[in-house]
Amino acid sequence: MKLFGGTGKQLHSGNAKKAGESGGKKLDLNAFFHSPVWKKLRVPLIALGCVVLFFLLALLIYNLWERPPETEADGPRTQPTAAPVVLTPAPTAAVLPAVTPSPTEQPDETPEPTPEPVTSGRRENCYTFVILAYDQMEANTDTILVGRMDTDAGTLDLVNLPRDTLVNVSWGVKKLSTVLASERGDMSAFLEHLGDLVGFTADCYAIVNIQAVEKLVDCIGGVYYNVPRDMDYDDPTQDLYIHIPMGEQHLNGEQAVQVLRYRMGNNGTGYPNGDLGRIATQQDFLKSIAGQFLQLGNIPNLSTAIDIFQSNIQTDLTANNIAFFVREFLKLDKENVRFHTLPGQGATIRGGSYWEVKIDAWVELLNTNLNPYRQEITADNLNILRAAGEEGAVSTTGETVPLESFLDYTQFR
Repeated sequence: MKLFGGTGKQLHSGNAKKAGESGGKKLDLNAFFHSPVWKKLRVPLIALGCVVLFFLLALLIYNLWERPPETEADGPRTQPTAAPVVLTPAPTAAVLPAVTPSPTEQPDETPEPTPEPVTSGRRENCYTFVILAYDQMEANTDTILVGRMDTDAGTLDLVNLPRDTLVNVSWGVKKLSTVLASERGDMSAFLEHLGDLVGFTADCYAIVNIQAVEKLVDCIGGVYYNVPRDMDYDDPTQDLYIHIPMGEQHLNGEQAVQVLRYRMGNNGTGYPNGDLGRIATQQDFLKSIAGQFLQLGNIPNLSTAIDIFQSNIQTDLTANNIAFFVREFLKLDKENVRFHTLPGQGATIRGGSYWEVKIDAWVELLNTNLNPYRQEITADNLNILRAAGEEGAVSTTGETVPLESFLDYTQFR
């Protein structure tokens, strides 16, 4: 007598059948790979897989290849002072005897010490740079920008330094625009002089020529810009002819350069506030270009743009560094690309026009938008001249620069 023998077999068979009916058809991979469908899809799927793999590999290599520039590890620079500052010690306060608690009193619990904020060293992922552009005669630097990119905060700050900024140099025309030419193109010497003005040595630099700007704008297909005024100027000696009407325009590379170079019209009138008006137009124009880049989310012909940059711009950046800055730039939001101007006021010394720095406002701008260190920059870290009438000028270091050391512009009138 078989207990449950036949019944169990029937139940098992029935359950399997029901499971097959309720679970649907199972995918037989072996059958699929031998089917006509796979034979049709095999080549395109393998090709697609190779493309994806190649893309991921290229992305990995690119991320390993690009790298930020080297940065200075030290803090703000120190300046020698003309006379030491003697501090008078404060009077010693009376010391009260300590109160001994009674044996029944319980001592208070010692609170956890509050960690001291880090106030020294370099800010992480913070890079500084200098951008220079020559004037029409390629003698003096016409445009001087100092910038800081903070990739953690996602910000890019650029500060225009007016070409007539008063600087403490040995030659007669004590203007920032004359430094590079007077130092015979020695960029290291220029960065040293600039360090007196900003309180630190920039990590990298780029000297731009007109051809580079023109080629880069054409490389991205031109730019849209609302030209602030009619620009009409003809100068056959420079082969310079500017004729751009006011209003929204799509500018090619040549026209973009003309907007940047425009100072004064054929009728002898220019920007109402002189060089500051020109700087404001340049800032507005560069911000417009940056906004169009960021709207694209990419730069067309990126490899061509990098090649133009390397071939037409003098820089200490490598292709790896350029690729790093390009990628980080494309991550920015438009409102986080910010332009500023060195705060100051006009000053006349021996008939020459200079831009005199407003120290307190400049120190505040430095620490808010340019300083790459945790330690704050103060006036003691700077070597900046201020006009002092018949005495000539006085530096923030306490040094007096005699009037006779300035070029006498009145002799040319």
